[in-house]
Amino acid sequence: MSVNKPVRKPKSGGKKESQDSALAGRERKRAAKRKGLKAGSRHSGTQSGGKSGKKDLKDPRIGSRKPVALVVEAAKPQAPKAAPVKEEKQLMPTPEQELAAIENDDRLNDLLDRLDEGEKLSPADLAWVEQMVARHQQLMEELGLVEEDDEDEEPASDDELWDRFLDADFKPESKP
Repeated sequence: MSVNKPVRKPKSGGKKESQDSALAGRERKRAAKRKGLKAGSRHSGTQSGGKSGKKDLKDPRIGSRKPVALVVEAAKPQAPKAAPVKEEKQLMPTPEQELAAIENDDRLNDLLDRLDEGEKLSPADLAWVEQMVARHQQLMEELGLVEEDDEDEEPASDDELWDRFLDADFKPESKP
């Protein structure tokens, strides 16, 4: 029997690899073989981490430069400072600030609006509103912002009002 040798057949429709894709494939293979960092990269001047600056250049072996007391001194009692007094002054608002706070109080404004509409408030809310209104009046008097009304003065009669109207110097502006 005779032995037949296998015959190679050319591939039909096969793709040929382009020069660029072959080069890229070789680069990927080369990069995959090399794992890890370059030797001596810890001590090199450039850092690949992206962080650079004087903090990174600081030697981590050097500790704190804060002076350390070598001898323990006895604790001396110190006089109390005036700082707590300043805090108390900050806690007490000025009358102007307190007045502004009362006038801008949303809860008080809402409750007063409800009272104007004729709603009945709870006794606690009503007592709080009365207290705030009294404090507002007291601050207004303290700051001199209240004009005292003369309740003794009677409303002017019709004749007096008419005389005032006639005596008034009314000069309308001329229109060009």
